[in-house]
Amino acid sequence: MRIDIGAPAMETQSAFMAAAAALVLLVAVLRVRRDHASAVYAALVAVFALWAGGRGASGLGWPQAPLVTHLGLATLGALLPATAAALAGAGGSLHRFGALVWLGPPVLAALLLGPEPLRGAAQIAAASFALWGMTAGTFVLMRYAPDPRNDPSPDATRLRYLAIAHGVALVGAASDLIAWQLGAARIGGLLLPLLYLYAGYLHLARVRVADLRQLMGSAVSLTFLAGGLAASFAAVWLWVGPRLDLFLFNAFVASFLLLLLLEPGRASIQRAVDRRFVAGRLELEKMLGPLRERLPQIFTLDELLAELLEALERFDRLRSSAVFLRDDPQVGFQQVGSVGLTPRRRVNLIRDPAWVETLATGEPLLAEELEKALAHARRPGEADRLQALLRRMQQLDAQLVLPLRTDGQPFGFWTLSDQRSSEPFSTSELELLRSVASEMSVAIANSRTFERVRVRDRLASLGEMAAGLAHEIRNPLASIRGALAVLEDPADEQAREFHAVIIEEIGRLDRVVGTFLDYAKPAAPPSPVRELGDFVRQRVRGAGRRFADSQVELRFDLERGLSAPTANGDQLERVIENLVCNAYQALDGKGTIRVSVRRAEADDELPVSAEICIQDDGPGMDEATLERATLPFFTTRGAGTGLGLALCDRLVREQGGELRLRSRPGEGTVASVRLPCGPEPDPDEEAA
Repeated sequence: MRIDIGAPAMETQSAFMAAAAALVLLVAVLRVRRDHASAVYAALVAVFALWAGGRGASGLGWPQAPLVTHLGLATLGALLPATAAALAGAGGSLHRFGALVWLGPPVLAALLLGPEPLRGAAQIAAASFALWGMTAGTFVLMRYAPDPRNDPSPDATRLRYLAIAHGVALVGAASDLIAWQLGAARIGGLLLPLLYLYAGYLHLARVRVADLRQLMGSAVSLTFLAGGLAASFAAVWLWVGPRLDLFLFNAFVASFLLLLLLEPGRASIQRAVDRRFVAGRLELEKMLGPLRERLPQIFTLDELLAELLEALERFDRLRSSAVFLRDDPQVGFQQVGSVGLTPRRRVNLIRDPAWVETLATGEPLLAEELEKALAHARRPGEADRLQALLRRMQQLDAQLVLPLRTDGQPFGFWTLSDQRSSEPFSTSELELLRSVASEMSVAIANSRTFERVRVRDRLASLGEMAAGLAHEIRNPLASIRGALAVLEDPADEQAREFHAVIIEEIGRLDRVVGTFLDYAKPAAPPSPVRELGDFVRQRVRGAGRRFADSQVELRFDLERGLSAPTANGDQLERVIENLVCNAYQALDGKGTIRVSVRRAEADDELPVSAEICIQDDGPGMDEATLERATLPFFTTRGAGTGLGLALCDRLVREQGGELRLRSRPGEGTVASVRLPCGPEPDPDEEAA
């Protein structure tokens, strides 16, 4: 059927477009939620689509279309206030309109289906009832939308946007009355309610407030541009009239001019809209812009943190922000820089595995998204995991957590918290922050590599100097000891005591210098350890002979068939002897030492490894002591040199492995040595 160009055709096309858009919204909302509010909203959208479709079918001349249209109006009159009350969470407010809401649709339907003389009046009554329902719905939303000064929460803000959109739909319906009187196209009541229906969908989907502002800004910008284009073509139509050739020529000229003016005009409109609706994103871009330019030029962690914290302090929206980096697999993430938080916070990996598992996915953590997921958690254990994550974010005063990753593995995270909203960042702002976090990850990884190279070079120079200095100290010590041995024993008892102290302290200094030389000297070539279990058993028993008088029990759990091809037998023997001696000394003559050798689970550091564990049930160490245990010259024993664990750590790392310590006060200590694991030894080679 041919449709003439004019007001009826415009109404028909607008009606079918509105019906199609409403059906899309209906499918979308049914996929998002299934509760009372969404059911009432879905009914409203379905009836609106039916009404709009009836309007379109009337334009095509379908005989039953007017009846469908007015039945839709009668139903809309009841659904509009009911939906507004459901979305506002104010179902009790319907008692004011109860009779009209429940009795209006059936009474009007009976009149519309009744005798012919009553149908004209029934149609006017149905349209009036729909207009009343829209007015009542606007009243309900305005009544229950909180004042932003009293309630700035995201739910209240979404409700205020919904009330504004409902008011716009009411204006559209009123504009249809004016257009009807003027004989113009009645499209306001068809298209403007779509804004309200879309706002209702966003309300049910709990879209972040920041995204709502950006959507509103984009809608305003596009409306200005579309209005300008429509006005220009309308002017051409009014100028040239129905002549198609003149219309096409003038439309071409107008389009050419519009294309020249579109970009600067669009940019000006977009800037004006951005200042009103997305000022926060512009402020964030302004704050992060200089930092992103500087990141590729930063080579030290301290400089990077200083630049980041300086930028964050200029960002007025932030309540707090912090950067945490992984300092040790058994300790956790240590706060290395912050704004608005107390220093030296730590997240412990052992106590909070869900935190680390979530960071490993690489996805940012948003507090409001976790709360939504918690409300709909159904799988066993899912609610506990989400509650643990939310508790940790509350402890860190974080609304957003961005993982810092390198080679697909997390080594830290960046927290941010907004002081003005519990839904602080829009989707575009999140993408901006994620890109900055990715650039920070690369910069931090580069700074760590640079720092390791610098420390290695510095330690190499210091090691050479210290080794020479140690030799120079050792030679005079030997001379002093020899001279004291030649001297006669003093007759005085106190002098003899001093003489013994001098000999003892010279021996202690000699041991310190000898251990230091062992720590500083370069690694020896590797000598593969074929059967790791037997090797460990022999070395543990050999170290235990020094403590033959103690009441310490040794227990072994040794897996057969493991080898450490990159290990140096002599160095590994020193490591085992040191760790076993530490365990004996911690037990102070009584207790149990458990020694195990097994194939370890793959992890971030060593995909396939053999693990040697030496565990005692002694007094253990607190977190501060554990953190410093492998530092050179740190000791908790008066007679210790403080180089034993430092030497073990260096020797294990030189063999491509890792030394790990776990301890808690009153629970003993576990020292585990992880080494690259080789294939099972060949029986023929062992026999040979």
